[in-house]
Amino acid sequence: MVFASGEGVGDLDAAQHLKDDMINRGPYPDVFTFTILVRGSCMMGNLPMAKELFNEMLRRQLQPDRYAYITRIVGELRLGDSSKAFGMQEEMLAKGFPPDLITYNVFVDGLCKLGSLDEASELVQKMIKDGLVPDHVTYTSIIHAHLMSGNLMNARVMFNEMLSKGIFPSVVTYTVLIHSYAIRGRLELAIMYFYEMQEKGVYPNVITYNALINGLCRVRKTDQAYKFFVEMQAKGISANKYTYTILINENCNTGHWQEALRLYKDMLDRDVQPDSFTHSALFKHLKKDYQWLAIQHLENLIGGGD
Repeated sequence: MVFASGEGVGDLDAAQHLKDDMINRGPYPDVFTFTILVRGSCMMGNLPMAKELFNEMLRRQLQPDRYAYITRIVGELRLGDSSKAFGMQEEMLAKGFPPDLITYNVFVDGLCKLGSLDEASELVQKMIKDGLVPDHVTYTSIIHAHLMSGNLMNARVMFNEMLSKGIFPSVVTYTVLIHSYAIRGRLELAIMYFYEMQEKGVYPNVITYNALINGLCRVRKTDQAYKFFVEMQAKGISANKYTYTILINENCNTGHWQEALRLYKDMLDRDVQPDSFTHSALFKHLKKDYQWLAIQHLENLIGGGD
């Protein structure tokens, strides 16, 4: 189905029109159809729409399944309403859907992002009492919360506990560690984890590389940042707009304008679309009134030089 991915606003609009058409002409939309729409709305950040679609499913006397409830819980947590999310869990339980590992992980992650780390940790203990074993997703959420609160020691304790229980970290686990250490200037630890993950068969992605490159640029270790930039491309990992923006910003800060322009042209040649942050990095020394004129002139110049 066109809307199964939930990738874009156009797909979501098309899905809702299709849902309305199904109601009017048949076949009647089922729980699966509504659940995909709820999920797509959550992914697009349209949480009120997700709530309305879920309620419409109930009004049409369709019984939500476990996945529909979990999707709805994600939405409430993103809205910052943990009490309503827990209310949904109670409703799930009453409908015959006891919480499973996915449900617990959704709550742990949501509570961590709301800054309720103590509550999330208590929930992990309840999960264990219920006979469920925390996995790398559970631990990554807790580790990330400790890192975001600046408690690097507790993050490392949780990471080591994870390893001691035979739970293998994912690329996300390592990336949140690398990002947090790199952004705080603890580059020796960030690089240590970078090589450790590969020794354990966990391979970095573009987000991992961006975290390292950004950390190195922040302390003016540009040569080392470029080493990782070249390495990622040699490994077939394409740089994205954030990679380029980090390097363009660093070159502009250090007065290397030609290199900044070369990077900008390179990203355009590779069909990597710059955003407002890229343009801000490139033209931040110009007055605001002249920035867009400069951007247009630069892109025309680059396009005409091919």
